[in-house]
Amino acid sequence: KRLTFLFSDIESFTSISEKLPSDELIKHLSEYLSELSTIILRHHGTIDKYIGDSIMAFWGAPERDEQQVFHACQAVWLCSQRLKEINMEWMKQGKPALVTRVGLHQGEAVVGNVGSADRLNYTVIGDNVNLGSRLEGINKIYGTHILVSETVYEKVKDKFLFRIVDVVAVKGKQKGIHIYQMIGKYHDNVAESV
Repeated sequence: KRLTFLFSDIESFTSISEKLPSDELIKHLSEYLSELSTIILRHHGTIDKYIGDSIMAFWGAPERDEQQVFHACQAVWLCSQRLKEINMEWMKQGKPALVTRVGLHQGEAVVGNVGSADRLNYTVIGDNVNLGSRLEGINKIYGTHILVSETVYEKVKDKFLFRIVDVVAVKGKQKGIHIYQMIGKYHDNVAESV
């Protein structure tokens, strides 16, 4: 199926986890994951899994979604706005801010139950899934927080505000792709920044 993939990760989470007692860390992380997951689910996303502090999600399965790229971008944009609010609250309470990096891509992938005879997981597999993950990771290189592929950009460039970042050949790829930073959303032709 043609799906849209999201990967998120918390910036400097290892350093944050070293400074907090385990019970405080898990409570803080659970609140963070709950806030973002609620937004993703509300906007038709499927949570694939939590990998430590990371979220892997996708749009377009199990139910078809003709506006999957828009829904994914809307979820990412709303997550960034909500994080601004809760990070302010957390800092007032003496808790560390949790800054998130996101990668977003759309493409063909295999979706279904994968695993062993004893345990199955409904997930997505394929080259395009890996590209979504790589986009999240290269935010570190560019000092960005939300990177999307050219495929995503082309579908929603009239609804969200982007700036071109580079043409990159991510690990495992020979052909370069254009990557874009999401920097805002249009409201009645007026841009609101991330």
